Amino acid sequence: MTDANQLAVDASEREGPSPPGHWLASAWAVAAFQLDRLMTRPRLAMALVGALFPPAVMFAAIRTAPLDRNMAVVMIYALIPEALCVLGLLVTMCPVVADELERGTWIHVAIRPGGRRSLLLGTFAAAVLWTSSVAVTGLLLTLFIAQLTQPIGLAAMFIALIVLSCIGRAALFALPAVILPKRALIASVGVAFLVEYMAGFLPAVVNQVTVSLRLRSLLVEWMGWRQQLPVEMMLFVDMYPASIQIIAVVILVMVLLTVACFILNRRQFPPSAEN
Repeated sequence: MTDANQLAVDASEREGPSPPGHWLASAWAVAAFQLDRLMTRPRLAMALVGALFPPAVMFAAIRTAPLDRNMAVVMIYALIPEALCVLGLLVTMCPVVADELERGTWIHVAIRPGGRRSLLLGTFAAAVLWTSSVAVTGLLLTLFIAQLTQPIGLAAMFIALIVLSCIGRAALFALPAVILPKRALIASVGVAFLVEYMAGFLPAVVNQVTVSLRLRSLLVEWMGWRQQLPVEMMLFVDMYPASIQIIAVVILVMVLLTVACFILNRRQFPPSAEN
């Protein structure tokens, strides 16, 4: 361990644990800082492209052939809570730890009480707020293009799915961000593919710890599709009520963030001059 890192660790240990109010305020300060960094023209242009992608696909689909309400809902689900939310989190959650390392701010974060935890939780909050805002904008535009019946009910349902998707996937991507900060984006893509889109469709115990299973189950229940699903499709949804699905996502988020903070607090990072 370098002298600088040893001093940082010693200072952090001397400070002791910080009170909850302190690190919550610090996490919110980090979130505000990260959100401010996202308010640049390139990032805003990227957000606009992301928000316009689902309505553009829906417009093209409607022009090609008429869509019934159920098919349109499935398309919106695949485009927004699944695709757009995951892509948004990949660019807002994953690279931040490595970026902080390269900019040399980690040594300053390390000597603050709860600094690492505040950095991770603040980045998590910023990624969720930014991505969900882009996704909700895309949702409203898509519903306007689709002209579906009961749009307010659909909007409320999809906003709930967007929020759950963002908090669940952001917590999932926190693990590769702290385990492999230099390869966080690549590792997170692998995690999304293997965990969410492969394990999530396995009719086994492993899919119980995926966000995708919970989102599909909520969609099926809230749309009233359970009685219409073929028997073989019942393997890919969970039959517990919506409250259980939401609680399962919250528990999964808490476990993932706790593990990520535990790993982060015990890692050693050299200052930028030695990277």
